[in-house]
Amino acid sequence: MYRIVYMSRPTREMNIEDAGDLLSRAEKNNERNGITGILIHDRRRYLQYLEGDEAKVEETFARISIDRRHQAVIRLKSGTISRRQFPGWAMASKLVADDESLTKVVTRLVEDCDPDVAEELLKFAKARDEATSTEAARPDRT
Repeated sequence: MYRIVYMSRPTREMNIEDAGDLLSRAEKNNERNGITGILIHDRRRYLQYLEGDEAKVEETFARISIDRRHQAVIRLKSGTISRRQFPGWAMASKLVADDESLTKVVTRLVEDCDPDVAEELLKFAKARDEATSTEAARPDRT
């Protein structure tokens, strides 16, 4: 089993309809390609975990990398894993409110994951939370 974890930014802030459209398309494509995973977003960032056949996951990531809805696509981790971590989800999605901790959200989502996979996803979530709190603490420069 192969997986990719990446972060990106939407080219514009997403509303609920945009998020629903994105999720619907991802679910269809992922189901067709045997890919499972999670998509977490907070209107300003995506954190996505994709797993499945290596060629299909890499093809999906390549499409995402050139998708006009994404910018600053950064591969955080890729490689083999022992088993599917999200077998029941063609694409689970969670919208994180601006004042909500991504770490808390990810903690709930990774309860059934292998400890090393849960740890890496939590590490990314904690880094996002720290960056968000740093951004909020900056004085407005307008």
